[in-house]
Amino acid sequence: MPSQQDVAKLAKVSFMTVSRVINNNPNVTKATRERVLKAIKELSYYPNAAARALNSNKSRNVGIIFPRKDYFFVAPFCMELCFEVESRLKPKGYNLFLGSMTKGSESRELTAMFREGKVDGLILFAPRIGEEEIKMLADDHMPFVVVHGRSAGKEFSYVDSDNAKGTSLILRYLFDLGHRRIGFVSGDIGEMNSMDRYRRYRRELKAKGLPFDKRLVFFGDWSLESGHAAFRYLIEQKERPTAIFFSNDQMAIGAIKAAEELGVRIPDDVSITGYDDIKYASFTVPALTTVRQNIGAVGDKVAELILDTIEGKGEFRKIILEPELVVRSSCCRPVD
Repeated sequence: MPSQQDVAKLAKVSFMTVSRVINNNPNVTKATRERVLKAIKELSYYPNAAARALNSNKSRNVGIIFPRKDYFFVAPFCMELCFEVESRLKPKGYNLFLGSMTKGSESRELTAMFREGKVDGLILFAPRIGEEEIKMLADDHMPFVVVHGRSAGKEFSYVDSDNAKGTSLILRYLFDLGHRRIGFVSGDIGEMNSMDRYRRYRRELKAKGLPFDKRLVFFGDWSLESGHAAFRYLIEQKERPTAIFFSNDQMAIGAIKAAEELGVRIPDDVSITGYDDIKYASFTVPALTTVRQNIGAVGDKVAELILDTIEGKGEFRKIILEPELVVRSSCCRPVD
């Protein structure tokens, strides 16, 4: 098995120069770095992770924490994001580990991950509004980044999509088709991105001069099952909606199943839309009209921010990405 000394000999550099390249030290010239990397490739040398951690005083691990463990199953968007972030961290020598906040867990568990040397940084996905974990991490000056979450009281770096704009894109598209009685299905209303979409839904109705009808609102939890239940509830209203906006594609897919069971035709009887544009959205029947969040761009920015935060580069950064309307075949003009 080749050693780090073998790499140094082949590249005609010192042992310490090889170590600097492996640990992404910027104090190495481009030519030298390329020569060392070429030698590593030729020898199929794999640096020992434990040794690297000791040498650099870093674990080379980043954790991504979800609000609940069932997010791994109910939200394909989350898993796609993990793959995107991991693909950007690996070339930088970092590993990505998944975790969730368990019921009854305490905020200090997250800070303990740093103190015990398990991670160098944390990515928090969609923390609940007012979450104690954010306050504690910020107060302890721990390197962390938030995805789909913001706070007026604490400064930290985050990446989000413009949820309000995405909601407006969908609703104005439905208005243009002639829909005026539009149902709304939220995700977990305790999360910022869900609250953003709900507030913009109400604002768009008001701007259009349409009344808000609480009977047309269903508070879901992002899952297939809640979308299924929401569709059954809304379609049974005395004055049923002509269109329904689901706050993610997963719930909209659950609604398509419910429509099939009830003999309701989409879009002839009711139009439906989703949000996220997960890969399954174009495979449903009918194909789902939705809002695309560029998950590649989200993953890129999250990885960039967490690495900058770990390395103490610059100030807090707040990145809001532009959503895009994707029109497919799940909507049509309402029947008079």
